[in-house]
Amino acid sequence: MRIHRGKFIILILSSILWSKDIGYSFHINNKTPYLKEATILEVNLTQLDHSKVMFFNFSPKKSDKYKFIQIDFQEDEKYHDLHQYYKYIIYPLIDKNISIEFNMIKSITTDENVAYAISGDRDNIKSLEKEDIKVDIPPLFLDVKEIPNSADLVGDFRLKYNIDKNQTKAYKPIYIHIEIIGNGYLEPLDLIPKSKKYHIFKQKPKIEKDKIILEYALSAKESFEIPEIIIKVFNPKKRESYNLTIPSKKIEVKKVNINTLIDKQDTPPPLKDSDFDYTWIGWLFSYIIVFISGFLLPRDTFKKIFQNKKNSFKRKVLFTKDKKKLLKLLLMENPNRYKKIIKLLEDDIYRNKKINLKSIKKEILNV
Repeated sequence: MRIHRGKFIILILSSILWSKDIGYSFHINNKTPYLKEATILEVNLTQLDHSKVMFFNFSPKKSDKYKFIQIDFQEDEKYHDLHQYYKYIIYPLIDKNISIEFNMIKSITTDENVAYAISGDRDNIKSLEKEDIKVDIPPLFLDVKEIPNSADLVGDFRLKYNIDKNQTKAYKPIYIHIEIIGNGYLEPLDLIPKSKKYHIFKQKPKIEKDKIILEYALSAKESFEIPEIIIKVFNPKKRESYNLTIPSKKIEVKKVNINTLIDKQDTPPPLKDSDFDYTWIGWLFSYIIVFISGFLLPRDTFKKIFQNKKNSFKRKVLFTKDKKKLLKLLLMENPNRYKKIIKLLEDDIYRNKKINLKSIKKEILNV
């Protein structure tokens, strides 16, 4: 086992006086980090009393004052001579003096207990008799500095983004993919501002080892502009602030020309066989279902749903089997009136919060 001996500031030295059976040392590369600056902590634990069999269980305590990530662990598993090495990244989350506290348990047993525990086969596993003892370790103190300028992120990052098109049709979405890549403290961001001119669909940010992935979809009935997006970043190593910028972009939304849907002649030419649309069979079948439903549903309910032209929307709701189509139908009909239901459908489609299609249709019909 190779115990790491980097050139770090030694905050707590191994001491036999502190414990007769365990030696320990902590090494940290920066006692005065900036807020959310990555700080490297290394811990060495060494068994000093070789007459016993020992096991160590060590970790920093969870806290809202800092975040830690374990990035390395090494262990020498020799009985009676245990060595462990831990390496963590510590991110301070408040710009004050903070203490990093630790949990540690040392487990003591004997050679006889170990031999007995491993003597069982796969179908006869025997528990190891051991004594678990809590070890009190003094906290580690950091003096955390405030970031000179307000920042959305702390670290060294670069930006990649893609807006899939400049033109679209009314209510047909455009898609935006954003990646923030680099080294530093990664946390969720919400970059696209709300606007009455467009509707936002967004997925939960994905945080990977070295990047944040943000995905949005925007839909609108008229042309609109995505405003300039500025992400403020502070680089603690260079002690400088900088911006990651997504420039503003105009999106042209093409409206449907109603005039093209109306015949300009009083007597249009007769249909050719090639013009014949067999979808009338589907419509005929739908109306047959509606006709039968008149007998099955209570008279008042049937009358309420199908009594006038406005109920063509409700008929579409009844016969829509796809949640995305239902969402589009509500957006085109009256997004303000069906705002609550639109939110439920968005949660189902984009955030995997499942809802019952039958119950949501019932709610739409009762609005």
